[in-house]
Amino acid sequence: MAAAPRIRLDCLGSGFAFSSGRYWNGWLLNGRVLLDCPPQTLPHLYRLGRSPADVELVLLSHEHADHAGGMDLFLVDAVHRYPDRARPWAVAGPTGIYERLRQVIGDHRHQPRRDDPRFRWLEDDGGAVFAWAGITVETVRMEHAVPNNGFRVHIDGGVVAYTGDTAPGPHIAALAAGADVLIVECGGSGPGMHCDWDDVIALRRALPPSTEVLVTHYDATRVPALPPLAGFTLAEDFAVYEYRGAA
Repeated sequence: MAAAPRIRLDCLGSGFAFSSGRYWNGWLLNGRVLLDCPPQTLPHLYRLGRSPADVELVLLSHEHADHAGGMDLFLVDAVHRYPDRARPWAVAGPTGIYERLRQVIGDHRHQPRRDDPRFRWLEDDGGAVFAWAGITVETVRMEHAVPNNGFRVHIDGGVVAYTGDTAPGPHIAALAAGADVLIVECGGSGPGMHCDWDDVIALRRALPPSTEVLVTHYDATRVPALPPLAGFTLAEDFAVYEYRGAA
């Protein structure tokens, strides 16, 4: 009998900022961790039969709206629908992410303050390691127009690496080292901002076969003819990806 999957990734969206009918990139990992919180996060969680009550940890790569634009309603729902939840939520991101969210959301009574005991705000500039609810996270600074942290998430015996938005470079290989799955963006909007198709193909060829590569944050209307590559998948909205991980 095959071993049960240790990693489950529910794709809340696979598109980039300029949506062409796709939802914006976001993921639910093992039902407990949000990798970014795009605008559609809350209804998509409920569509999956999940809710903020199931989430332990929100990992925000950076402040751009297609990655963090769902936090307003996620926080409102968490606070008001689940007032008796005993354990706090954790939200992690680059230094200044809380203040940036406050600027976008606005200063009103429905949003929790930084010192609200129901939340822990974990901010750093890359290079931190922290543990929360039995999950260990390493942050790795990526290269983008604004501060962006990639994340290495150790959960249930598996390792998932997530870039957020980033230009290509050796920092992605460092993020992916030893991971069971790498979720890599392919926004392709110019040098210094995002990866393009040549970059993610080269990355797939450079990484060991044991690391699966999931491509997200791409323009589905402009996907080129791709060579056959094992362990290389283009993410689709609402798809579920399961992996057993290394033995």
